[in-house]
Amino acid sequence: MAEAASGTKVLVDVLVSPIGELATPDIESGCARGAQMGDVRKVKNAAVAIKDGKIVFAGPKDEVLKKVDADQADVIDASNQLVTPGLVDPHTHIIFGGNRHNEFAMRCQGKTYKEIAEQGGGIVASMRGTRDATQDELTRLGRQRLERMLQHGTTSCEVKTGYGLDRKSELSMLDAILSLDETQPVELTPTFLPAHAVPPGVKREVYVNEVVEDMLPAALALLTKRGVPASRLYVDVFCDEGYFTLEDTKRIFEKARELGMKLKVHSDEFASLGATSLACAMHAHSADHLLAVTEDDIGRLSKSDCVAVLLPGTSFFLNLSQHAPARTMIEKGVAVALGSDFNPGSCHIFSLPFIMGLACLKLKMTADEALTAMTINAAHAIGRGESIGQLRSGYQADMVLWNVSTLAEIPYNMGWNPVSKVLKKGALV
Repeated sequence: MAEAASGTKVLVDVLVSPIGELATPDIESGCARGAQMGDVRKVKNAAVAIKDGKIVFAGPKDEVLKKVDADQADVIDASNQLVTPGLVDPHTHIIFGGNRHNEFAMRCQGKTYKEIAEQGGGIVASMRGTRDATQDELTRLGRQRLERMLQHGTTSCEVKTGYGLDRKSELSMLDAILSLDETQPVELTPTFLPAHAVPPGVKREVYVNEVVEDMLPAALALLTKRGVPASRLYVDVFCDEGYFTLEDTKRIFEKARELGMKLKVHSDEFASLGATSLACAMHAHSADHLLAVTEDDIGRLSKSDCVAVLLPGTSFFLNLSQHAPARTMIEKGVAVALGSDFNPGSCHIFSLPFIMGLACLKLKMTADEALTAMTINAAHAIGRGESIGQLRSGYQADMVLWNVSTLAEIPYNMGWNPVSKVLKKGALV
């Protein structure tokens, strides 16, 4: 957006000014890669002008004020504060019933993820709690969790099904996600994940066939009933040892693409089965986890548009010694994003500022790289990179005002939430 004519000022309805320091990725198109990830634009004594929920100008205060008519605008004072784009969480599991606090205690005593699952815990434990919950209960719990995430600066969020593991419960979860997207301020990107685990008493081959032949068409019917295009829905698969094979994943992906849906994958969390290579070949928007990613697959990611979504909260919460090789990925030119993986068992962490701290400590990322990874790159991981993730003319006015003066103070303050205010589409939420 620009001035209407030479010498004419643009009438705006919201002005954030003065800003102590504005920090934002500044990418013309596509994801940030390599050195670009650390090249965050920082402007002292800045301002952001907003009209109709979109950014008109963002930059030095004196330059912005020359270009706008803000006489009737709501003015938000952010002096002595840091302002960044709204945070984007590209990987969450916020819709579930029950909790798994007992597994946390078991893990503290040295039990592994696999051992807990073999004793009836893990995803199947959440399946029981989710099936016992009504859709109204799932929606209410989801809203509470989203409120907490919003308070920590998350303005857009991907949300998966995956704890129902049958047609009725998976569709109930999907319907809850769609309802929440319409009734609270955090914008949601829905993901259908019935292939999260094989339900007890069912053969894997039989369940995969049910996902392909029954659940995916049923999800499409639900979208159609609600007036939601198929292209808004992602389909995900947990491709790993003990879960779904590469061939299972390919079958589910092919059906999803046939129905007009988009793809993402849980890949290389515990073992590399080839899912990252498949994600690149089939143009999935993201491959997530990647603790066991191979050098060859890092090379494939660097040459593709598939975003590597890293989840340091999970390896931290599982008390693993191994973490995703973020430094190698960044140096090789992979588009790296960060997500919370908030879920009831393997990562009960919803705060992206805390995840930023873990990314710096465990993945050896800089604060600038981490901001890029949870804004513009995370936005591309959910197909929204052309409209959110930057403080830039024409982008949606999703913003976080922080009670700190510099970006490096966010990970430094891991145990405290420094968020002061959050704007969604230019409105205080």
